[in-house]
Amino acid sequence: MDKGYQSYQRFMAGDKQGLVEIIELYSDSLAAFINGFVHNESTAEDLMQDTYLELIRKEHNFNGESQFKTWLFKIARNKAIDYIRKHRRVIPVDETFVFCIEEGEAPEGLLIAQERNRAVREAMASINPLYAQVLYLSFFEGMSNPEISLVIGKSKRQVEMLVYRAKESLRKSLEKEGFGYE
Repeated sequence: MDKGYQSYQRFMAGDKQGLVEIIELYSDSLAAFINGFVHNESTAEDLMQDTYLELIRKEHNFNGESQFKTWLFKIARNKAIDYIRKHRRVIPVDETFVFCIEEGEAPEGLLIAQERNRAVREAMASINPLYAQVLYLSFFEGMSNPEISLVIGKSKRQVEMLVYRAKESLRKSLEKEGFGYE
């Protein structure tokens, strides 16, 4: 049983600290995930809060069959998609995908990391949005293909194909930018 589910069960039993733990556990990754859709940090924060409100109102919907994180990210995805439908507009490249450098690394390492960040952000923005979602969930959130299938509403086989195609699309986009794929 995952920690988020345990916290959620405690919250549903009346322990408000359970909700605080959920927020502390998932806020950063949830905000980054939503920002991948809306490309605006302020809007992503608002949608994240809406997600938590939905979590509180939908207590009867989570039955523990999937991981709690998967269920929470599905709620967030639906909130983001609803927002996009209501506010269709051109979306700029964001800074959701960031590589880290080791503490104390030389300035040239920072420049290389910044250039890599820029290239990945541009490459992610240039590929199919569904591909970007799948890659984010897989690599940045560490979700398995079955978990991703629950979040995005596709079959496990479709997710396998999406992951493969997303990697290929990202590789091609990065190669156009002059970055090799390892």
